[in-house]
Amino acid sequence: MKDLTDHINRKFDTSFEDYQISYRVDKFLRATFGTADEDAYYFVNLAQENVSQDGGLFKMEVNAENQLIRALFVSNVMYQYSQIFLDVVVVDATYKRNRFNLPLVNIIGINNAGSNILLAFALISNEKSDSYDWIFLNLKNCWKKSPLNIVCDQCPSINQGKKY
Repeated sequence: MKDLTDHINRKFDTSFEDYQISYRVDKFLRATFGTADEDAYYFVNLAQENVSQDGGLFKMEVNAENQLIRALFVSNVMYQYSQIFLDVVVVDATYKRNRFNLPLVNIIGINNAGSNILLAFALISNEKSDSYDWIFLNLKNCWKKSPLNIVCDQCPSINQGKKY
């Protein structure tokens, strides 16, 4: 946020504070894209519609307040890739860099040309080992097999999680 504020202040010769820029960005995002709750509703509907039309997998869990706490999406194309390219699977999570303020877990494979291919993605409410256990169990049930190699960073929750 500090870098953004500094850039805006230099570019426009202003002296805004971080909180002022943050307020304006949030206001713009709400006016342009709606709320995170609305986005979550659209995401769930879009994922369910995609799976019902084209196949694949969409699993989700909500809490008592009906808030999204976990979601896993595998499109039909991703599923087809998973049946061929499970030699090396890379698992990595962003840290709350989306509208839902949830970590996004990317599950990436490598095809025969050495290019990255998206095999699945998940949104989770926390980066604890039970969240990764949930992802890996659902992926194994979907893929019907396990990857030969899983590559991840030094995230203890991924490393301690069951890879099934």
